[in-house]
Amino acid sequence: MVKLFRKVDQDFSTTTGAAVLGLVNSSYSEGLGGGIGTFENVNSEWTVTYDEILFIIEGTLTLGIGDDDYVAGPGDTLWIPKDTALVYKAGEKVTFFFAVNPSTQSPSASKHIDFPTAGPAR
Repeated sequence: MVKLFRKVDQDFSTTTGAAVLGLVNSSYSEGLGGGIGTFENVNSEWTVTYDEILFIIEGTLTLGIGDDDYVAGPGDTLWIPKDTALVYKAGEKVTFFFAVNPSTQSPSASKHIDFPTAGPAR
């Protein structure tokens, strides 16, 4: 069954740090997870335990991987393979869409959360 997640039901009240909302989470799919996130004033080390795609909606996100920095802005997409050690870096607010596989390995998509969803237009 298709799920429609209304913007009004998504809480991004955090203004600094990180807020990640795994809309498509393990409540719906053990394979694919996805959602929306924001980073602001973030310099966070992480090793991904899943494949991840980040699509930057607004702001600039830098991924530090070893001695390299990958700088992505609005409209850019990053693919991060499983087991990549990295540093998420953002000074200004960055809003992004993410997709992960498998959802059960991602902290933001592995939670069983039943968000309100809307049905089709009638």
